[in-house]
Amino acid sequence: MNKKILLILFLSLFISSFGISSDFPKKPITIIVHTKPGGAVDLMARTLSRVADNYCDQPLVVVNKSGGGGIIAAARLLSSRADGYTVLAFPATFIPTLQTTNIGIGLDDFHYLACLTISPEAIITNPNSEINTIEKIIANAKENPGKQKWCGPGTGSLDHLMAVKFWEKVGIKVKWIPYGGGSQAMGAVMGKHADVYVGNPEDILGREENLNISAVSTENRLEAFPEVPTLIEKGIDLPYEVMWRGFVLNKNTNKEVIVYLEELFEKCSKDSIWLSYINRTMVTPVFMKNEEFKNLVYKDVESARKYLKIAGFVLDASSNKTPYLLTFITSILLLSFLFVYLIFRRKNIKINGTISILTISVILAISFYYISSFFPAPRTGLFVGAATIPKVWSIFLLIASLIGLISYPKNHKNEITKKGENVKSVVQLAFLILAYISLISFIGFFISTGLFLIASMLIMKYNKYIILFLITAVVLLFMYFVFIKILMVPLPIGSIFQ
Repeated sequence: MNKKILLILFLSLFISSFGISSDFPKKPITIIVHTKPGGAVDLMARTLSRVADNYCDQPLVVVNKSGGGGIIAAARLLSSRADGYTVLAFPATFIPTLQTTNIGIGLDDFHYLACLTISPEAIITNPNSEINTIEKIIANAKENPGKQKWCGPGTGSLDHLMAVKFWEKVGIKVKWIPYGGGSQAMGAVMGKHADVYVGNPEDILGREENLNISAVSTENRLEAFPEVPTLIEKGIDLPYEVMWRGFVLNKNTNKEVIVYLEELFEKCSKDSIWLSYINRTMVTPVFMKNEEFKNLVYKDVESARKYLKIAGFVLDASSNKTPYLLTFITSILLLSFLFVYLIFRRKNIKINGTISILTISVILAISFYYISSFFPAPRTGLFVGAATIPKVWSIFLLIASLIGLISYPKNHKNEITKKGENVKSVVQLAFLILAYISLISFIGFFISTGLFLIASMLIMKYNKYIILFLITAVVLLFMYFVFIKILMVPLPIGSIFQ
């Protein structure tokens, strides 16, 4: 009997030595995409997901986490368990994003799972424009320095860097107009609101009447576009500028899981549905894994740093968190309430809910200004940066709150403090703010802010619940559009949801 038990244990251990790869996956695998649905990298991820159904027992589910130029998506991957169930779609655009911020995420934090497509950078114009060839672009820019308009998705993007390289090589000065996506930028060129779009050859598919590829950054002409010259042919030393797109994992992922996913992605790269997608989008199919993919990434790093500086970016300028934030807000909280309490007690004015909320507004205004001072600095030559709007909003809130506090005694001269002065609500609000700060990292910025607003109004005995929830919703929507949509600041989503 003992021999049988030992044999079973031995077989179990032997099987378990191969077990992770055979047991994996036990649940759906999430592919995080840093753009909204419909973009090139999103289309690649969704096609891969569909193809993988033929080779994997569990589905690959695409989840879009846009904002912050990819920082939110990268942070989501690295904050998830390194178990292989979270994969990040990783295009070349992540290189400038990670180099222009310093939020504790670096290129060494990833395992480079597989690169599946590459596509050359292309100079694209309107065929109906007078500036529709490389020669005409250069001549016009030299005749009208600073007037010609180039465009593409974002500032500091791979396409923007390609444009900066081109300008340096040919010695021209033009304007760069960033758009929220490639479609808007191409629309600007089609409508003749901009002169040149920097993108990839596949961008013109279905738009051939209104878009024209003036040149591509390849050593040889493309089979799909044999009539399009290369930049080398035009005497411009940019022979190999490409947009590669692949997938990465948390670097701590188990080796057996990595092997399984590598084999899965390689099978997908040979599938007929995948090859049909390749033919349809006219990108170049590749399969580079691990070190080969990593070498491709790091090859672009130094070049990106050089041209980001030329474009006016201060590299590694921001901080992953505001120094001494909790200490700072706690100090402001205590000092503000002490100051207001002493002033109003001297004037025999009761400390009520109105005074408390005005004091909290002062605290929030000072805190937001302090936090925003650690946002990335504006690019060289610009006065507007990520901190501009929150700083302006903080100053406005501070002025409005101080005016309210100063004018309150004049408008409430007859409010004399009664026995048992109402400081209970003040103490409750003080503890509420401390709880709010502590909860942000746990349940996220928006949920904790919503709960804080509701709880603070209830403490002040405000019982009109419909208006209470409407006020909360309006404030949260305002913050969402300012911080997520406009500034693209990666606010905490909460460890409970990661």
